[in-house]
Amino acid sequence: MKLKRVDHLAFVVTDLERSVKFYRDVFDGEVGRSRGQNEKDKAAKRSQHTLVTVGNFGFDLFQMEPGDPPKTDTRHLHFAFEIDPADLDKVEEQLKRMGIPYDGPKGHGGGSGLSIYFNDPDGYQLEATAKFPDPAAYEAEIRRRGASYGGMGNQYQWKNS
Repeated sequence: MKLKRVDHLAFVVTDLERSVKFYRDVFDGEVGRSRGQNEKDKAAKRSQHTLVTVGNFGFDLFQMEPGDPPKTDTRHLHFAFEIDPADLDKVEEQLKRMGIPYDGPKGHGGGSGLSIYFNDPDGYQLEATAKFPDPAAYEAEIRRRGASYGGMGNQYQWKNS
């Protein structure tokens, strides 16, 4: 099987409206279709969910069913998104402006990327990673920023909000 691209990621969320706003605002997304809202959907027992489109894929956000909370703290469960190196400062500024705690940028030992780590409102662990075209540019950016490493034997732990 050869994959073409990521179509969407489905997350169970505790507050659909809050999460739609988060993904729309953080990722400059567009709110798309919603299901499970009208009488026909309710009669068909369709789950309430809304798609937020970002670039060429979407976040499909499903309202949590009572008694079945999101399981966001599973070890190593996270979602990473590639950004341009020139956008690292923009991501930091946006997260600060929105009051979203984050950690980074952190370097990856043996790699060529700097990452910023943050959580969504339900605790899903998200990573914005910028990959540099060559090792010299990567090392120069680490020195310029005073970035620390999150890889190479140092188990990275997301900071809880």
